[in-house]
Amino acid sequence: MKSFKLVLLYSVLICSITNCASQKFEKETPFGIADVYIQHWNSGVKMGGSGTNIFMELKENLPNHVTLDSIYFDNYQLKLNQDGHNPLLFVGRHIESSKRHNGPVNALNDQKSISKAQAIASKFKLENNECVVQFTDASKVKYFKHDALYKKETPLVPQAKPNRQ
Repeated sequence: MKSFKLVLLYSVLICSITNCASQKFEKETPFGIADVYIQHWNSGVKMGGSGTNIFMELKENLPNHVTLDSIYFDNYQLKLNQDGHNPLLFVGRHIESSKRHNGPVNALNDQKSISKAQAIASKFKLENNECVVQFTDASKVKYFKHDALYKKETPLVPQAKPNRQ
């Protein structure tokens, strides 16, 4: 009986590992992707932090039965949130707070629009120009590999001296 439990445990473990490794990608999506790009940023303030945003722009509105969940790229998994000003734009945000400061910068991580990155090294093997979009289509989770991911330049933040009076 003990050996049966051990064999059962190993078979469940092997099945769970092979399930992640053998994710099947959809050939097409029920929505059109216009553009996907990464943009790193720095706050421009000492101890202000930095991060990475990934932007996904759609060609048309999502069908009612489809929701975008998250995006995988460069060992990150970020939750996708719809932009408040542009319904065709979805954004995933990763913030790295300053190493020397544990104050208000960390409070930003609790907001719903900012998600903590999760390591995904074993889930997908991706090239530098690839990302995987996880979406739900009629209550079924699906994955689509997009191979036109690129980086945009980091926006320049002007550094101004504080106004002392």
